[in-house]
Amino acid sequence: MFWLATTGAAQALELDDRIGTLAVGSEADFVVLDPNATPLMARRTSRTESLEELLFAFALLGDDRAVFETYAAGKCVHSRERRQAAELELAA
Repeated sequence: MFWLATTGAAQALELDDRIGTLAVGSEADFVVLDPNATPLMARRTSRTESLEELLFAFALLGDDRAVFETYAAGKCVHSRERRQAAELELAA
């Protein structure tokens, strides 16, 4: 499922020479996921024994809370830590 959404889609569009991987020289829009984003997710992912199991847990249990950072064109455009720090500053 994750391959189809990345490399598979790039190949289908004949753009795999530029997108679809994290290879050096590729264009990069991607997210960094947090396996401990929720108590249920943390409990489930703590018992994974393979990347496949971890990705399956994200596919079933992940939502917007699992997004730790977002990158567009290789630059960080969203960071949960920076957002939380800014919210704390505004509240103070």
